[in-house]
Amino acid sequence: MKRNLITILSLVVMSLLLNATGAYAQSYATANVPFAFSLGAAQLPAGTYEVKVISQSPYVIMIQNRETMATALSNARSDGPGNTKSKLVFDRIGNQYFLTEVWNGLGADGMIVPTSKHEKELKKELELAKGPTGSNEKIMVALK
Repeated sequence: MKRNLITILSLVVMSLLLNATGAYAQSYATANVPFAFSLGAAQLPAGTYEVKVISQSPYVIMIQNRETMATALSNARSDGPGNTKSKLVFDRIGNQYFLTEVWNGLGADGMIVPTSKHEKELKKELELAKGPTGSNEKIMVALK
């Protein structure tokens, strides 16, 4: 009897975990990004992208170009709920763009993408050339 109870409880817990993971893997939004950009070490072309949250703890996001199927994964950290619209936030450094934030909408947690080594190097170079005020610009792209 005890063995049956443990088996049933184990199955219930596994079922709940699989359902929760499936819900995150299926939740996505789209964005039309008009410029090429970097996410971690991946270089991605301009185009229409699907942004998916693969995991919530820790956050893992996947971004995939609908036309070319170019895909990148990144871990991210949560940034508390904000009253902001669904959007992607990019840092523009010179003529290069880096995905830095993903916001899912009003009251939702934002996700902050770690700064890549290449982005850090470019910021340093630009600060040396122009000073700290001219280091970068934030570009927003709406999520649908």
